[in-house]
Amino acid sequence: MAYASSVSVTHIGGRDFKVTVSESDCGPADEAIISGLPIKGLIVSQIVSLISGAGTTVDPVIGIATNPGALAVTTVASNDTAAAQVSKLALPPIPFSTTDGKLHMRSQPDAGLSVIQTVYLIKAGW
Repeated sequence: MAYASSVSVTHIGGRDFKVTVSESDCGPADEAIISGLPIKGLIVSQIVSLISGAGTTVDPVIGIATNPGALAVTTVASNDTAAAQVSKLALPPIPFSTTDGKLHMRSQPDAGLSVIQTVYLIKAGW
């Protein structure tokens, strides 16, 4: 099978958004695009879970352009240590600004054919 992703952006009230990304057959270079976000906002939390597949760890990165971890200027947030479960509460929240309301994320499992579930909580504005 080929990589597939499903992205859901839900306005949960006020300035708050919940982003859910489901990936299947995910490999280290596969990328999901999160659309429908505010032009500027704050990443409040990130939860990434490796559900099944060939991978044993994930090392997520999110940014404002494709291949978000390639350049420091396009990286919004990156992980410190690869693990099967990554759960981060951003203190302080991590600001981002885009021209199109999109963020690019890579879960970066250590092996392909992985099934991964990700949840971000995002607050609109700064």
